[in-house]
Amino acid sequence: MNIFVSYTTRDDNIDRELLERISEIISLYGHCYIDLLHNTEKNKQRHVEFMLSQSNCVILIASSSIFISKWVQWELNEAKKRCIPIIIVEAKSDITNTLKNLKSKLATNAYLLSKLENKKLQSHQKYQIFI
Repeated sequence: MNIFVSYTTRDDNIDRELLERISEIISLYGHCYIDLLHNTEKNKQRHVEFMLSQSNCVILIASSSIFISKWVQWELNEAKKRCIPIIIVEAKSDITNTLKNLKSKLATNAYLLSKLENKKLQSHQKYQIFI
């Protein structure tokens, strides 16, 4: 399963260390893609678009600046268009509580994630999941 992580580093509590820890946790459920950590391509934006198109699920790290980030908004709109489920994880001011939120959301949605494993939601399915 391919899991795309949407976030913005505009907020001080979202940094490389947190994203590395998020990647470790999500990797227990499938292949994790985080642009800051995994994008080594020359055309970075095209690669982000490709990786999002290949994802089975988007995890949104919801910090206060996601609403003003054009890239996060674009990623969320693309996920909606493609009927890719979005799991929202509230970012707290400290790493420990953000990671606790992530683990809780993943555990709560383990059934959804297992259903998405090895298959992509068909584009004709007209439902969207926000959790």
